[in-house]
Amino acid sequence: MYVLYKTGKSVETSMGLTPLGGIVMGTRSGDLDPSVVTYMMNKENLSPEEAENILNKKSGAYGVSRVSVDFRDIEEEANSGGHHAKLALKIFHNTVSSYVAKCIVAMGGIDVLTFTAGVGEKGQDSREAICENLKIFGVKLDKEKNQKIKGIEAKVSSEDSKVPVYVVPTNEELMIAKETIKLLNK
Repeated sequence: MYVLYKTGKSVETSMGLTPLGGIVMGTRSGDLDPSVVTYMMNKENLSPEEAENILNKKSGAYGVSRVSVDFRDIEEEANSGGHHAKLALKIFHNTVSSYVAKCIVAMGGIDVLTFTAGVGEKGQDSREAICENLKIFGVKLDKEKNQKIKGIEAKVSSEDSKVPVYVVPTNEELMIAKETIKLLNK
C-alpha cells in the first residue's frame, strides 16, 4: 500500500476506501470485480461479515498459495515447484508492477524506484520480477548486486538503467515515535 505525493499533495494511492483494495497483500484480496463478493456470498451462503473476513484475512497471497501469509514461505514453496505458490507470487508481482506503472502515469514519469518494507527490503526475487515487468520504462536491475542486498540501503539498478532503483529499509516504529512526540509537544 502506498500514497504517492507530488509537491506535497496526494496524487495516487494503491488503496480504495479501505486497504482491501489495491495491491494483493499477504491476506487481503486486493482489487477484484465487485460481483465476486455477491457471487461468493450467494454460493457459500455467507453473511457480509463472513465475506469481509475472507477478503481481508483469508485471501491474497495466502489464499492463492495455500501456504502462508509470509512471503518467505511462499517463495520457498514456489522454488520447490508449488504451483499455487508460483501463481501467488506472479499475481503479487504483476499487481505491484501495474500500480507502479499507474503511478508513473500519474506523476508524468519516474525519477527513482524504491523498494521498502518486508518484501521490498528482503525479497530479492520479487524485486527482480517487478523490475523485469517495468523494463518498458527503462528500469534495469543489476541482478548480481540485487541478490546480495537484503535489508540494507543500497542502489540495485544497473549502471545503464534509465531509472535508479534503491532498497531502503523502513523504521516504522521510529516514525511513529517521532510523530507521537510532535503531537504531544503541540
